[in-house]
Amino acid sequence: MEASKVLVLGNEKFLAILKNTANYQYVLSKTYNDALNKLRNTHFEIVVILYSQTTSGLLNFAKSLNTQVLLVCNKEIYDQVSYQCKDSGIIVLSYPIKKQLLYEAFQILMSVNRRIQLYEKKISKLEQKYLELKMVDHCKLVLISNYHWSEDKAHHYIEKIAMEQNKTKFLVAKELLEEFQT
Repeated sequence: MEASKVLVLGNEKFLAILKNTANYQYVLSKTYNDALNKLRNTHFEIVVILYSQTTSGLLNFAKSLNTQVLLVCNKEIYDQVSYQCKDSGIIVLSYPIKKQLLYEAFQILMSVNRRIQLYEKKISKLEQKYLELKMVDHCKLVLISNYHWSEDKAHHYIEKIAMEQNKTKFLVAKELLEEFQT
């Protein structure tokens, strides 16, 4: 199994600390623009940002990301940064940092990432099912308006054709709607 990809916005010294902590595929970006370009071209499970107040816009950048973010900042500004990120889902840690704490943060982020992916799959399936039901309902409305049938009769008709032709109600509804459009 391929190691998870982690984008690191920081420096080589910080990257060395991360590599000694957890076994992931790390990609280093030293600048904000370089990180943006890499995020456009590659999916990363985690983005780790070494934060300093000198880089303006970095907190907004971190909040805008559609992935798990770990932000590491100096302990003198930890309270301020933590407060600014409190509703964003970003994990904020202060340095100097212990390897165990950093490792645990990675484990939490990976666990949350897997859970999010699971829910995204479920949502996608439900959206597809909703669209299929919508198509069948639309077909029933067309049958009702064209043949002056009741909803039960239109529903029964679609189900009957689906069983006879060994197709889903969605496919039957789609084919019937195509016939009505021609």
